[in-house]
Amino acid sequence: MRVTDPSYYLPHVLALEPGRIFTSGANMPLLIRGFCEQTASEGEYVLKGKGGERMTAAAFEREMLGCFAAWQVGLNAVEPVLVTVGNEFLQTIKGHPSYDLVSRSIGHNYGSVFRPGMREFANNQSLNPKEQEYAKLIFAFDVLIQNTDRRLEKQNMLTDGNDVIILDHELAFSFTQSLFPVKESWLIPEADLYWIRNHYFFNQLRGKRIDFNTLCVNFQNIDADFWHSAYSHIPPEWQTGARAVIENHINEMVAHVEEFAAHLNRITST
Repeated sequence: MRVTDPSYYLPHVLALEPGRIFTSGANMPLLIRGFCEQTASEGEYVLKGKGGERMTAAAFEREMLGCFAAWQVGLNAVEPVLVTVGNEFLQTIKGHPSYDLVSRSIGHNYGSVFRPGMREFANNQSLNPKEQEYAKLIFAFDVLIQNTDRRLEKQNMLTDGNDVIILDHELAFSFTQSLFPVKESWLIPEADLYWIRNHYFFNQLRGKRIDFNTLCVNFQNIDADFWHSAYSHIPPEWQTGARAVIENHINEMVAHVEEFAAHLNRITST
């Protein structure tokens, strides 16, 4: 799936029934039963309501961009949906532990299609060959988009031993928060090494011979067509004006992808 595919659409889902709370997430995501307007069918979705700890319009924008960009470079990411939370849904969850959060989430919210049968990686789990290939690309991708939140303490990934699904990109594109933007960011500034070395996969890749040059070619799929398509599917209420900063930064990284890959090689080889 790619956001640039002419057949792609952002599912619009009406929240119907609450399920369990995912307590491992800072924003207390809620499993819900919902009705998809485009397919006229019900399904299970994960709601990350705007009443959550850090789920602002900017966070919703980054969530969607993170998933769209991941698809574009060949990674598996959860499928975003727009979830409408109405007063009728709120009335059905009186007494539910998520009532307070949902009461602050009336209206449009970010959500994703629930993926059953997936689990987090176990502590110190060895990766099978297919997971190792995913690990290399996920690591490079997170450095590209400055996603500081896929770390040892909070991996934000699911696996079934075959596929790896990435999620939770509300803290990605962290360069948008920088007071002093870095020039030539593809050279990876020293200040970024702390969070890079705390990436969930860093220790598993460290000291290995990795051809990031070949992997990073995929990043060239993030082009003008991608940006146009991505923002045509992000609801206007979640477009915060950060597009120019994000687009220019990533475009510069992609334009210098060979130098970027060389720096990734140096970082993981020491």
